[in-house]
Amino acid sequence: MKFLKLSAVAAALASLAFSASAMTSIGDDELSQVSGQDGVSIAGDLNINIGSFRYTDTDANGGSVSFNNIGIHGMFVMTVDILNHTAFASTVGASMVGHGLSAAEAQTNLTNLVVNGVYDNASDVVQFAFPAAQQDARLTPSISVASITLGGNTAANTRSFGSFAMNNIDLQGTKIWMWAH
Repeated sequence: MKFLKLSAVAAALASLAFSASAMTSIGDDELSQVSGQDGVSIAGDLNINIGSFRYTDTDANGGSVSFNNIGIHGMFVMTVDILNHTAFASTVGASMVGHGLSAAEAQTNLTNLVVNGVYDNASDVVQFAFPAAQQDARLTPSISVASITLGGNTAANTRSFGSFAMNNIDLQGTKIWMWAH
């Protein structure tokens, strides 16, 4: 009997949940009153492992060097927004000035994007950005290489030169733009 009562309560709650999530159409006049926030945020935890990267010199005296057990680990936060052509030109221009160009030089480079057919100066652009999220530096991506070895698989050629790591790769402020052409 107790099971039957619990089943009835569960069925009633489920039916309420389904009816509450029913889709209804909305008219244009009602839709004009709806507001929202544009953009999307993405966060991720990187855990990439690469067995080895090998460079081989193919000339007569060539040899090879291997970077073994490469790991990329850390976290990131990214936003995705749509920029109209005016916002895109302003954002890219500011980035160019931030890299040392004068405002006039930035404008010349923006014009070159259009003249060379790279951007039509009308399309919307998708912006991927790593915002200043003020996260603990220990969470930022880091790259490590467990060992660096010379030559092939013989015992004499597999001595390690050691390892290296690039820690706390801070991507905050980085922007990537994408558009169709």
